[in-house]
Amino acid sequence: MVALFVLVLLCSGDSVLLLRRHGATFGDGQYSLVGGKVEAGETALQAIKREVQEEVGLDIAQDVFELVHTFHRKGTDCELVALCFKVDISSLDQKPINAEPHKHDAMQFFPFDDLPENCIPAHRKAIELSNQSIYYSEDGWQ
Repeated sequence: MVALFVLVLLCSGDSVLLLRRHGATFGDGQYSLVGGKVEAGETALQAIKREVQEEVGLDIAQDVFELVHTFHRKGTDCELVALCFKVDISSLDQKPINAEPHKHDAMQFFPFDDLPENCIPAHRKAIELSNQSIYYSEDGWQ
């Protein structure tokens, strides 16, 4: 079985918003993109809109999300596909907030060329590849 995830590069200028996970079963203490699992009966665009609202309190219309990268990953525990979207939030009237402080203990914009060392590797790779206009990647299929 393959799980479907959505992630988003919430950008402002040459920076991307990352959240540091706290108390997580995966990636605890690491920075990640906003996103999560697509729930049953939900489209990918509905899921990313919901995740952005839940995690950083922004209400962004579905048609604003631009698909910039897809990765297919075979991990030790599961196989997943992640659709990575991008939105420039610099002109929004709203500002992001840490809407889930029980799940994230930090929220910060990082320059694309200076991501934190403790960034989830798959998220770092998705950011880097999307900035190179590489729309698809695979990992873990040796």
